[in-house]
Amino acid sequence: MSSRTKVLLGLLAVGVAALLVLARQGDVLVALIIGVVVLLTGRAVFRGYNVTKGPIGPPEDVVESGTLLVFACEVCGEQLVLLRKGTDVPPRHCAEAMVLRRIPTPERGVSPN
Repeated sequence: MSSRTKVLLGLLAVGVAALLVLARQGDVLVALIIGVVVLLTGRAVFRGYNVTKGPIGPPEDVVESGTLLVFACEVCGEQLVLLRKGTDVPPRHCAEAMVLRRIPTPERGVSPN
């Protein structure tokens, strides 16, 4: 625990003790305790959103001759062409991991007819 957190918890404890002495009604104390629990839980949850899980290193160019790397969502059909990758983890779409497909590309200079 950081020193700032310890100070805040100490002030909170002093405040609760003062309210116990001054307030003779238990409803006020219960409401304050519930409020503090909600506040601390909310801060802990939102603090977790601050941490990003990005790539672990510089992005790399993806070059495979004769193929095109495409991530496809099997739920809705969305497709992403992979040109550079920063991680080996496939992207997610529709809350599902996308599937990597290797699509052959025609050779340059050769007509399709």
